[in-house]
Amino acid sequence: MIKRSTWLMLVLFGLVFAGYFIFRGRISTMFSVPTPTSTSYNYLITQADGTLESLRIYDNNYHTTQMQRDTSGIWLISQPKTVTADQSLAGAAETQVGALKILTTLTSQLNLKDIGLDFPSYTMKLAFSSGKQHSIEVGTSTPTGSGYYVRFDGGAIYVISKDGIDALVNLVTSPPYPATETPIPSLDSTDTYTPATSTTVPVTPAP
Repeated sequence: MIKRSTWLMLVLFGLVFAGYFIFRGRISTMFSVPTPTSTSYNYLITQADGTLESLRIYDNNYHTTQMQRDTSGIWLISQPKTVTADQSLAGAAETQVGALKILTTLTSQLNLKDIGLDFPSYTMKLAFSSGKQHSIEVGTSTPTGSGYYVRFDGGAIYVISKDGIDALVNLVTSPPYPATETPIPSLDSTDTYTPATSTTVPVTPAP
């Protein structure tokens, strides 16, 4: 027969043992590093729109840059002047169109004048391989400076990331023209070397 004192010792040991693991679990929880939560964004242009075929951007003074693909997929600039575009710069602009992040969707009725959309600073016209066309009107920047107020297809108003809009509207003043190289003068085979000649000036002796 087990003595009463032995039972008490076993019970106390069990309580201490359980308390140790409970305390250990609480400490582990207190000092554990929380798993960061990923932030997902919605984008103004989606894959359902298809491949960008043309892009026209103009400011409120009608300074315009327009580029479009030809039948072989090469980007051409048609405004301000007609020329084959720098393909890497044009491709970067195309990528930026698909990367316009929606920071906020504005649901309340706003006075367009208060956010610069009564006379937009810039307007973008987009055409896609799917046949879809979109219009993006750019108003003023937000009070925090993180984005611009934008009206999409004449309806919904969003706040779009500032960097994305800036990269596109800069095309108005800096179209994706190809880089030009300045030719370096070279000595042609027909060129001849003519040594310099000196002229001796007679010296008149002093009287």
